[in-house]
Amino acid sequence: MDSKLLVVLVWISLFISACIPIQSIFLGMPDAKDIKRFAKHNIEADSESCFSFEQSTIDYSQSLKVNDWTTDIPFFVTLPEFVESHKIRSFMVIQRDTILYEYYGLPTTSEDLHSSYSIAKCFMSALIGIAIDEQLIESEKDLVLNYIPELEGLQYADQLTVEHLLNHTSGIKYRLDLDATLYYGHNILKSLKKIKFERPPGQKQHYLNVNLQLLGIVLKRATKQSPSEYLEAKIWKPIGMCSGGVWATDRKNELEKTYCCLGATAQDYAKFGRLYLNGGNWEGQQIVSNEWYQKSIRRDTTAGSSYNYNYSWHLGLKEYGDYMAIGLYKQHIYINPKKDLIIVLLNDQERKLKAERVNWWYVFRQIADQL
Repeated sequence: MDSKLLVVLVWISLFISACIPIQSIFLGMPDAKDIKRFAKHNIEADSESCFSFEQSTIDYSQSLKVNDWTTDIPFFVTLPEFVESHKIRSFMVIQRDTILYEYYGLPTTSEDLHSSYSIAKCFMSALIGIAIDEQLIESEKDLVLNYIPELEGLQYADQLTVEHLLNHTSGIKYRLDLDATLYYGHNILKSLKKIKFERPPGQKQHYLNVNLQLLGIVLKRATKQSPSEYLEAKIWKPIGMCSGGVWATDRKNELEKTYCCLGATAQDYAKFGRLYLNGGNWEGQQIVSNEWYQKSIRRDTTAGSSYNYNYSWHLGLKEYGDYMAIGLYKQHIYINPKKDLIIVLLNDQERKLKAERVNWWYVFRQIADQL
């Protein structure tokens, strides 16, 4: 290599690394290995209260057929043919607490922990609701400055509420270096210095990871517990998770990356879906108040919010009444109360064109229509 070119490349590298974590340059896009790369807090399960779904005595693998829209031909295939054609790690169809179909793409097994990516946002939404129910946070209308005074002095920060963060209507400006610092950096609190607003809160919805990261800081300071400790006590053990989980943290503060990076088994993700399928109730115990549940899945287009997204949940079609937790690479917890149906989909990154063409919501509804 030409020595002058080498010098230029070195200087470019130094410049980039000064703006964003060097890890982000070498590791690139998030992947399944990240669950083992990062520092983390463990979330303990209670083996005595482990809840297990029943296994169906009927074979649904051949009777349920779907078209995934990856071709222009309306070609329907069985579930085994379908899952083999995508980079699926885990796929589960559960109705009335019974597993109708499950698949684990090699080398994945039912015991493996999967990175949630943005599915974690819905866990955070539930935890914020529980903290409000316990009066540790007064309400979703609380000012964020009450919990994160480090934002004081920023334009519009004095208007920012917990609800704005839940709904991604914070008005905070997107910055690539901020996202990279949150994911690959060693000091999440340092990222607060990168925050800037581009508009007043409550005017426009703009999906940003930093919104849920700020909620994580709010939750920790309000509860005096780490988000993983609070999750373990308020959701993980009460709903009978059978396996321990993990939540990635930064190294300096041991603060959870609360917009992502929760790790659980496919079946344990399904149990979180079951909690919401039953309106926040678990075997007679109200884990998430019905009031918070109703607030979470309602359609509200006021204050900059949109018709299909509320309190970090993706809302489906009115006629189906379905809603979803969604993460990067099309991770899904799909919930259809009318059919008493939960579908868990955990993917690896797929070829771009194929990933863009497949419409997972339509696939889930095809399955729902046949049950």
